Amino acid sequence: MQSRVEKLEAVMATVATREDLARLEVQLHREVSAIQRDVSSIHHDINRIHQAVNAQTWKILLTLIYTSTLLVSVTYYFAKNAG
Repeated sequence: MQSRVEKLEAVMATVATREDLARLEVQLHREVSAIQRDVSSIHHDINRIHQAVNAQTWKILLTLIYTSTLLVSVTYYFAKNAG
């Protein structure tokens, strides 16, 4: 009788461990899903920032090109008509 009780206690400990592992696996899956959503959100934000920086860079470049062209034109006009 004692050996049967010991076997049942050993099996019950294993069953409890399996249930705990199953619960931990479900919790881990939830955590991984949450982390994946966070990473996806961060990736989306980085793409938006990249697009904004790219657009701003082109605006700055075009402004510099237009301004330098205007300054060259004004200098040429004054050089030709001043004398």
